[in-house]
Amino acid sequence: MALVAAACNPFFYSGSGIDHVLVGSADARIVWNTAHDAQFPDPDHLVAAYEIRVDGSLVATHPSTVSSCRLQGLASATSHAVEITAQSSSAEDSGDWPGSIGTLTTTITTGAGSEAGGPVTCVTETDTDGDRIPDWAETATGVFVDMTDTGTDPARADTDGDGIADGDEVVGTLGGAPLPLLGADPLRPTVFVEVDWVDDSQDCGPHSHRPTDAMIDRVVQAFADAPVTNPDGTTGIDLVVDYGQGGLFNQGNEIVDATAPIGSLIGGVNDAEFGESKAANFHPSREGYFHYSLHVHRYNSSSNSSGQAEINGDDLIVSLQCSDSLTNTSNTLMHELGHNLGLRHGGDDNTNYEPSYNSVMNYRFQFPGIDTDEGTNACDAVGDQVLGFSNGDRVLIDETAVDEAAGVCGTIAIDFNGNGTIDAAPYPLSVNFDSDLEVLDDFDDWSALNFGGVGDGDGAPLRVEPPVDEQPVPDEFRS
Repeated sequence: MALVAAACNPFFYSGSGIDHVLVGSADARIVWNTAHDAQFPDPDHLVAAYEIRVDGSLVATHPSTVSSCRLQGLASATSHAVEITAQSSSAEDSGDWPGSIGTLTTTITTGAGSEAGGPVTCVTETDTDGDRIPDWAETATGVFVDMTDTGTDPARADTDGDGIADGDEVVGTLGGAPLPLLGADPLRPTVFVEVDWVDDSQDCGPHSHRPTDAMIDRVVQAFADAPVTNPDGTTGIDLVVDYGQGGLFNQGNEIVDATAPIGSLIGGVNDAEFGESKAANFHPSREGYFHYSLHVHRYNSSSNSSGQAEINGDDLIVSLQCSDSLTNTSNTLMHELGHNLGLRHGGDDNTNYEPSYNSVMNYRFQFPGIDTDEGTNACDAVGDQVLGFSNGDRVLIDETAVDEAAGVCGTIAIDFNGNGTIDAAPYPLSVNFDSDLEVLDDFDDWSALNFGGVGDGDGAPLRVEPPVDEQPVPDEFRS
């Protein structure tokens, strides 16, 4: 695809195609993947239209907002060659490219009948929810088969509620981002992240902040294990991360930092240097769909903070200095992404270090991981290197009357005051070390995720509160 990046003509990503379903003996409904222009969003280089040809003849031209139509006038019991090309706003044609990147093709063989065929047309059909998938293809079965049988709800533009319209997940975006080829599923929530990174020599010699496969896999698995029930009957959330691993995942890359201190940002996620790095390395077609995670040595030049993130936004920083181990990196990436998805250090509030809030969002569990519910060390409010958000099942702790017998699970006692015994009578104690005596609770993170923050718009004023500056890596987790 390096050749495409230097050209102006639109193209189709490898893996794109046309799906079809027959209607009677002489009609066929078709759906196709969207095309992309490497110069997007230059107004002269937008995909403007699709041309549909049957047996070599142009039968219809539709605007780029259309990715389906019904072929009428085909001959019965006949094999018809169907071709689709894309035209840009300045009349460049994808068909100038060879093969499938330039022209989508399929053969449609009609059923038995007496239709002689012609003239052939391709007309659009009703799309009630405006998601660019016609009602007939949104079969509401909860099972995705192909672009002509999506299993989605024809009256709901975002069937799985992940903030991405069904059409974007089934055929691709209007800007040409190939979300379905990257793993989007219209019946399972999908979160997309691009990771860029720096290599530097600060503090501990030459090193790279690029995450490893194992680091990313750990976060992906944590989302896959989410207790979230989906329209297709499965559970879990699909996390898709581009950290330059190859194929279509080729936009995550090393950023060469030329501004001292080399490897660190002068400011944070809303500062000019971060914005310049994102503008130069994050393709505009991903805006509104991908979170952007920049892995650096430090931000704010000399900060020892482990990261920073927008709340209900799309930008985050992981900055672990010399301590970017497997667990530190995966835990911090999930923590910062959690802020983007609307979570705070107390779930729905900023209360921190709560023994009862069993989430990687909680500083008590950011680096050691959450406390498991089973096994020898279950329900002791100490992390067990399990990565996850909370499901909200732990009991309240009233700091004016701490009940050690109840602990955090209601059945396993915890010696909160460290006096070596389980006190029979409740007593006052700030168990989260903030000196206030209040009622601390758990929070169901998974059911409260805000997927819509990814569309916040770079440079726009933050809608809720300033980005969160995180704790430094605790001494016991430093490399």
